[in-house]
Amino acid sequence: MPSEDDSDRVTMMELCVSKEWLLQELRSNPSRLVILDCRSSNEYGESHIRHAVNFSIPSIMLRRLAAGKIDLMSTIKCRELKVKIMNAYKENVFVVYGDVIVTDQQRSPAVSFTAGDTLHVLAKRLAQDGCHVVCLEG
Repeated sequence: MPSEDDSDRVTMMELCVSKEWLLQELRSNPSRLVILDCRSSNEYGESHIRHAVNFSIPSIMLRRLAAGKIDLMSTIKCRELKVKIMNAYKENVFVVYGDVIVTDQQRSPAVSFTAGDTLHVLAKRLAQDGCHVVCLEG
C-alpha cells in the first residue's frame, strides 16, 4: 500500500520540467517565473541559473516548515525575495531546483526524496498554498 510520502514523490515527478522548457520560458516570458535555487549559499554563489534566487534555510527551520509549524514567508529574511514570492503567489510558475538530480530514467518509485530535502519541502509547501510549482530535471 503506497504511503503519503510515495504520493508526494509521484506528484514531484509529474511536475518536472526540462532545461529546454526553462530556456524557452526564460526567452519568451521570464517575468512569469520565480526560480528558486535550493542549494547551499556557497553553491549558489559559485554558479546558478540567471534570475534564480537562493532559498537556503537552517535545518531546524526546514523541519518546522515541513511540519507546518511555521509559514513559508517567516523563513525568508531577504525583503526583496519575500516581496517577489508574495507577489508571485498563485499567479506565477515557481521553478525549484537543487542537489537532487531527477532524470527521465529516474522517474520511478526508486527515486527518493526525504522530508528534509529543501527542494521537496519547498515544492510541497508552495503547492499546498495553491502555487504552480515545477521541479527542474537534471
